[in-house]
Amino acid sequence: MSGENNEDTPRQPRNLQGLLNFCTQITAREDNTRPTDMSMMDPERRRFLEEALTGMTVDVVKKLAEAVKTLFEDAVTIPGENVEEQEEALDTISEYVEDLNYAKDLQKMGGFPALIRCLDSPHESLRASAANVIGEVCQNNLDCQSSMLALNPIPTLLHMMDNDSSKQAKVKALFALSCLVRGYTDGERKFLELDGFSYLMRAMQSGEEKLVVKSAFFLNNLIDNDNFRKDAIMSMGYVEQLRYSILNNDAVDNVSRKEHCHPMVLATLAMSYPPALSDCLRPEFNLPCSLRSRLTTIKGKSEFEDEARHITNLLNAIESEDENTCR
Repeated sequence: MSGENNEDTPRQPRNLQGLLNFCTQITAREDNTRPTDMSMMDPERRRFLEEALTGMTVDVVKKLAEAVKTLFEDAVTIPGENVEEQEEALDTISEYVEDLNYAKDLQKMGGFPALIRCLDSPHESLRASAANVIGEVCQNNLDCQSSMLALNPIPTLLHMMDNDSSKQAKVKALFALSCLVRGYTDGERKFLELDGFSYLMRAMQSGEEKLVVKSAFFLNNLIDNDNFRKDAIMSMGYVEQLRYSILNNDAVDNVSRKEHCHPMVLATLAMSYPPALSDCLRPEFNLPCSLRSRLTTIKGKSEFEDEARHITNLLNAIESEDENTCR
C-alpha cells in the first residue's frame, strides 16, 4: 500500500540515474551473487541497461506541456462537459511538480494561468485538483510563490474556502493558500489585506473536521513570532472567539478537540503576545476558571492529552500574569 513505508523497498526512480539505481537494487535482491554497487557492474551489462532505460525515459517537460494545453480547452469552463482528460492532466502535473525543477518548468511554460483558470471551473474535481497543484508548486518555493501571487489567486482561493459546494475543494483551497502565503512576506501581506483572518476564523468554526484542523494549524503558523499579524488578530476579537470555540460551542468543539486545535492556537497567541495574554484575563471571560474546569473533566483521558497540555501551558501563562485570578 502507498501509505506503508518499507525501508527495504527501493525509492521510486525520477530520472535515469534513479532508474539505474532502482534496477541495480532489484537485480541484487533477486540474485545476491551480483554486485549491488553500479560502479562494480559489468561494463557491457551497464551499457545495455543504460541504452534500454534511455529508450524508456519519459520526456517530463513534454508531458507537462501537453497537460497544460489540455487545461486550456473549452471543456474546463462548460458545465456538464466530460473533463476526464483535464482531470488526468492535473494528475500528471501533480505527479511531477514535487520536484522543484519541474515546478519551475511548469511556470516557465505558462502553466500557472491554466491552474488559475481551473479554479473558476464549474467542475468541482478540477477546482479541487487545481488548488492542490497550486499548493504543491508553491510549497517552500519562493520563485513559484512570487509568480503565482502575480496572478492574484488569493481572492479566488478565499472564496473557494468559504463558499465552495465541495468540501474537498474547500480543503484544497486552504492548502493552496497556506503554501502560497507561509514564509513569503508579500503573500502574507496580501492575505491580510484581503481579510484572510476572517476567512480562517469562519473555517475554524465551520464544523467540517479537515477544514477546522487545517485552518487552525495554518493560523498557528501565521501568528508565530510576528506582532503585526497578532495586532490584526487581536483587533478582530480572536481571543474571545477562540475561548468561545474551546468552551461553549459543542458543534465545533467536538471536532476541534480531536486535534487540540483551538487550545493550541490560543496558547500560542497568549504565550507569545502580551496583549493577548492580558485579554485572557478579562473578568467577563472568566477564562482561568473555565479552563480549570475543562482540565478536570479531561484529566487522565489519553485521547485528550494534547488538549490538556495546551490548556496547562495557557493556565501557567495566565497565572504568571496574575496569580490572584479566580482565587
